[in-house]
Formats: sequence, C-alpha cells, structure tokens
Amino acid sequence: MRKIISIQGGMAGGKTTLAKALENQLKNFKVKYENPYPIVNNRNNLKLDLHTLEGFVKNQRMFIEAEIKRYIHLSNDHIILDRGPEDIEFYTLFFPIANGYSWDIENLLKDELTQLRKCRSDLIIYLDAEIKTLETRRENDWSKRRNSFEQNMKLYKYEKNWYKQFNTKLIDVNEKDVIEVEKTVIQFLSENDLI
Repeated sequence: MRKIISIQGGMAGGKTTLAKALENQLKNFKVKYENPYPIVNNRNNLKLDLHTLEGFVKNQRMFIEAEIKRYIHLSNDHIILDRGPEDIEFYTLFFPIANGYSWDIENLLKDELTQLRKCRSDLIIYLDAEIKTLETRRENDWSKRRNSFEQNMKLYKYEKNWYKQFNTKLIDVNEKDVIEVEKTVIQFLSENDLI
C-alpha cells in the first residue's frame, strides 16, 4: 500500500536537502519537490497583496487548488513530499493570526479547506530547529531566494504545535549535519517498517 511521507519544518531547516538525500538512498520512493514560484509569479502579475483580505483569499485559493491537484495526481509509488498539504493548510490558517488579522478564513475558504483536508500525509517528518539555527543556515546558503524568511519566522512559533496533531516524527536538527539528519530519518523509517 502506498505511503506518503512529507518533510516539514522552518525555512532553511533542511527539507529539500533531506529530500534529495532520501531520493538517492530510497529507490522505492518517488520524491516530489515544492515549487511555489509559478503561483508566486501569478500573484505578482495579479498584484495581490497578502496583507489584504481579498488578496490573501485569492492567493490561498490558488495554492490550495494547486496542492489538491498535485496530491490527486501522485503516482501509486511510495512518495516523499518536500512540504505537503498540511503546510498549505497551516499557512492559510495561521498567516492572518501571525499578522494580527481577525479574518474568518475557516468560513471564507470553507469549501477549499474541506477538499484540502482530504489530502493527508501518512507520516510527517518535522525538522525541528531553533530560530537561531534557521537564521544561521539562511545566512550561509545563497542557493535559494528565501525572500519571505522574515514573514515565515512570524509563523514559525505556531508551526511545531500545528504538526503535532498529525502522525508526526520530530527530528531535532540543531546540532546535526546533513548526514546525521539523513541517518536519523532512515533509521526511524527502518525501525517502523516504512522502508
């Protein structure tokens, strides 16, 4: 039976790096990488402002629709997601809270959220890092734009508790290098008969 494992965690936490490492190690898994740039470009072309209710709702509709399509079209292989559907739901619900807006997102995006919640990962690997660790990694890695890092840090304080409601394995990555994180994850997956 197909397993869907998503890798979650803060920006610059090592999600894509781990996904690439697992792709090389776990030949029975297909890795699907996050690619928000087409939607971000569309948002920019539409001149949507995320700090207005109308702009935020339109933006999230695009992201939710794209994530549902991605999930529906996953192959029957075992899958590793570089961020999963739970991430889109988290951002949709917590962006307003983190920015002090009292928007009724649950009702405004009720139908979209209902459909998104049918898309779930079987397991979430959450790369748990302190903000200081994320800031250091961001400063030392110029391979990605990370223009929204400051905004993401506003959300980060809510993130770990959000993922605890799901089948989530927290991996402390503060003192681990890439190889140590990879070994820890592979050991966990092996011990739980997931590989």
